Amino acid sequence: MKARIKQTKSLKDIGKATWMRVAIIVLSVLFLITAATTVYFAVKYNRDVAELNGALSENSSMYDSKISEYESYKAEKESEKSSYEDKIDAQSNEYQSRVDELNKKIDSLNKQIAAKKASSSQTKPQSQPQTQPLPQQPLNPNNGPKTVYLTFDDGPSQYTSQILTILDSYGVKATFFVKNGGKYNYLMKEIVNRGHAIGLHTYSHDYKKIYSSDDAYLSDLKSISDLVLQQTGVETKIMRFPGGSSNSVSKKHSKGIMTRMTKKVTDMGYAYFDWNCSNGDADGAKTVDKQLSFCSNYPKSANTVIVLMHDTQKTTMEALPKIIEYYHSQGMTFGILTTSSPTVHHKVVN
Repeated sequence: MKARIKQTKSLKDIGKATWMRVAIIVLSVLFLITAATTVYFAVKYNRDVAELNGALSENSSMYDSKISEYESYKAEKESEKSSYEDKIDAQSNEYQSRVDELNKKIDSLNKQIAAKKASSSQTKPQSQPQTQPLPQQPLNPNNGPKTVYLTFDDGPSQYTSQILTILDSYGVKATFFVKNGGKYNYLMKEIVNRGHAIGLHTYSHDYKKIYSSDDAYLSDLKSISDLVLQQTGVETKIMRFPGGSSNSVSKKHSKGIMTRMTKKVTDMGYAYFDWNCSNGDADGAKTVDKQLSFCSNYPKSANTVIVLMHDTQKTTMEALPKIIEYYHSQGMTFGILTTSSPTVHHKVVN
């Protein structure tokens, strides 16, 4: 009995040992599988990381290459732009030089023409249309309380000679604010010789140019003053600003220039004149009746009426006889402007 119990215990011990071996083998296999799997994934991870780094490095190199190409292209285009700008500046300077040279030649030719006109005893007649017969005798002078000053801007022109004839036929004197009229500049002397007043308007009549700065305006004023002196022998001190002293367009070119210039020219001894009536030839009055309508709209309470007109307009020439007759019918006296005449000044807005 004891021997059987002992035998049974021995078999149990053998069974335990066997299961322990089996368990160790199983655990060993599992460990090996886990280790192999870990190694596999570690190797794969490292390989993937290496591939990713390679791809990133390749993309980075490609990106750097593209940036380098772009910078090179940009530098090339900047160089081309600079080259084009240099060429344009050179061409612009060359063009301006040619323009200045041509302007000098034109001025020289104008002076030669004016000298020939002045030395000639014959003045070319200007054949212009008449709208009505002129009076055989001048109008009887009026001695009313009001004085009307007929003023003409922007001449001399192709119509100035006929306007002078009309004024002479009525015995009326007027004031001409002149600019550089080119081939008609010789008529400046006719204006003075016939007893009319001559004043300074502008040389170039280029608003952008003359109102660009104080120096630009004063330079233009000197140019027209010199031209009038050369043509007539008269150093006139009466003037009118292009657009009047109240013009606002000058503000686009130089802020405050009219405030400065109205004071400056006065300090220089000039008398500038605006107007308080117009024949409307610069405002669309293209018929005689419309111009008469404008002229009738003068300030009734004023003793001084300065009428703005332009001797560059055909309709103004045609309407002038009726304009003269209208003001004569109102009992007005006709006068010419001088430095001592009553002034009409607009409100300066720049």
